[in-house]
Amino acid sequence: MNVTVIGLGAMGGGMARSNLRSSLIRTVSGYYLSKDLVEKFHAEAKAVGKAAAETAPLISLENYVNESTNVVLIVLVNEAQCNHVCFGSEQNLESLMSPGSCIILSSTVSAGFTKMAYERFTKKNIQFVDCPISGGPVRALNGEISIFASGQKDSLEYVDPLLQAMGKEIHIIPGGAGMGSTVKMIHQLLAGVHIVVAAEALALAAKAGVDVEQMYNIVNGAAGASWMFKDRGSRMIEAPEKVMSALAIFIKDMDIVYKEAKRLESPIPIASAALQQFISGASLGLAKEDDSQVVKVYEALSGAVVAKNSDSGAISGIEDGDNVGDIWVLPDGSKEKILEVGDESFHNIALSNDYTRVLKVKFGPKETTSAHRHAEDSLYFFLVDGGLDVVNHIKGSDPACDCMEFGEVRYGTHKTDKPLVHKITNMNDCDMLCIDAEVLKSPPITSPFQLVAEHHELIKTRDRCRVYKLVLEPGQTVAVNYAFFYLTIVLKGSKIKTELGSGGPTISWESEMGLGDLEWHSPTMSVKLTNCGDTIFEQFIAEWL
Repeated sequence: MNVTVIGLGAMGGGMARSNLRSSLIRTVSGYYLSKDLVEKFHAEAKAVGKAAAETAPLISLENYVNESTNVVLIVLVNEAQCNHVCFGSEQNLESLMSPGSCIILSSTVSAGFTKMAYERFTKKNIQFVDCPISGGPVRALNGEISIFASGQKDSLEYVDPLLQAMGKEIHIIPGGAGMGSTVKMIHQLLAGVHIVVAAEALALAAKAGVDVEQMYNIVNGAAGASWMFKDRGSRMIEAPEKVMSALAIFIKDMDIVYKEAKRLESPIPIASAALQQFISGASLGLAKEDDSQVVKVYEALSGAVVAKNSDSGAISGIEDGDNVGDIWVLPDGSKEKILEVGDESFHNIALSNDYTRVLKVKFGPKETTSAHRHAEDSLYFFLVDGGLDVVNHIKGSDPACDCMEFGEVRYGTHKTDKPLVHKITNMNDCDMLCIDAEVLKSPPITSPFQLVAEHHELIKTRDRCRVYKLVLEPGQTVAVNYAFFYLTIVLKGSKIKTELGSGGPTISWESEMGLGDLEWHSPTMSVKLTNCGDTIFEQFIAEWL
C-alpha cells in the first residue's frame, strides 16, 4: 500500500511516522508547504526503505499523488485548507486520485463538509473515510491516538492497516461519513470548555491568594480533576517552550460547535462562553500561542498571576506604537495588541512561497478583525457578490466607511510607502471574502511586455505586477502562452478543460473551478483553456514582475 500524508505539522508529522512502522504499508510520502519538513520526512522514510522516490520531489501536489497512490491521509489545520487540496485548484485530489483509491480526512471540520466531500469523491469512485483524531503530538508519534472513523464498511476495512498503525483507541462510528466529525465536534466542546474552566479556576485561586501549584495538585487528586485540567493546567503554571496546540485551533473548533448547535437548535451557553474567551485570547495576540495561554485573558482582566515568572504580559509592548506587538489605544480607551496580518484569526494563509504569501480573508456579518499590520505591498481581490461594505479603522485616522464592488482589485503599497495598521468591520449581511496576495519579490523569469491574448483584459498595472481578467463564455476556448510566474484567482466558476502542449503529445484534464480558488503557476507555454460548463468563467491572472 502506497500512502501520501498531506500535512506534516504537529499531528500529521507524527501520524506519518507511525505509518513508517507498519509492515503492511509499502511507501509513505509527506506533502506540505514547508520544504524543510518535507525533506526531513523523506530522509526518514528513505532510511527505513519506505520512500517513494530517491529524492524528495518538488512541492507540487501532482508529484505526491498519482496513479500508484492507494491512500491519501489529510491532516490539515482547517476546512478551507482541506477544501482547497480536495477541490480548489487545477491539480487537486478529485482530479489526481485513481478510482478505487481512498481518502482519509483526519482534520477537524464540520460534518456538512465531510458529507459533501464523501458525495463528490464517491461520484469519482474514490473511497472516503471520515476519520477525525484526538490525542496530541506525542501520542501521534507513538501511534496511540484516539480515532473516530466513519464511512462505508469496505472503505474502513481497506484503510484498517493505517488505523492500526496510528491508533490505540479506534472507534468505528455508525451512520456513514459525517458521524465521525460529529463525535469529534462534541469531544471538542468538552475539551475547549475544560481548558477555559481550568484557566478560570487557577486564576481565581491566584486572585484569592491560594498557592496555584498546590491548588493544581489538590484538584488532580480529587473529584474535580480532568485530563485537560492536568495537561493544560501544568502549562498554564509553567508556560511551554513550544506550542503543542495553538489557541486559534480552538476558535475554529468551538465555532464548528456553535454553528452546528445553532443549526440543530440545541443550546450551548457554556461552550459559547468558552469560545468568547478563546476569541479574547486572539485579540490579545495569543492566536498562535499554546491554547493553555488562554489563562492570560484571566490574568489581564483580574490582575492575578497564574504562571511562574509571569508579568501578566498579555498586554505588553510600546503603547501607541505601529509595530507588531505594540499596543493600539483605540478611541474608546480600550487597548489591542497589533498582530502580524498572518497571525490575525480571520486571515488564513492559503499559499506561501518565495514570491508571494496569499491570505484568504473571510468573516461573518458585523464581525470585526483584530488589529493587524500589513508590511508588504499587496494585491487585494474582493469577492463578495453584490459588493462589500465595511468600516475601515485605520490607526491614526477616524473610522471610515468603504465600499468594494464584486471583482474589484486594489493594490496597497505597504512596503514601498508605509505599513498599514487597521481593523475591518464587515457591515454586510453576508460573509466578507477577500484574497490578499503579498508581492514579496521578483521571480527569476519576468516578461518585459504585457500579455496580449484573446479573452484577456489588462485591468491593473503597477511596478511590481500586472493583473489581467480572463473571461470565457460556455464553449469558448483560448490558446495562450503565459511567459511569466503568475497567480490565478477564480471570480466566477465553471468546469474548465486545460490542455498543455502543441504539435505533439498533449496532456489534459477537467476541473470544477469555484469562487476564490487560487493557484500559483510557473511560466506555462502552449496552454489551451476551454469552458466546458454552462456558466460564464472569469479568472484573474496576476503577473509578477
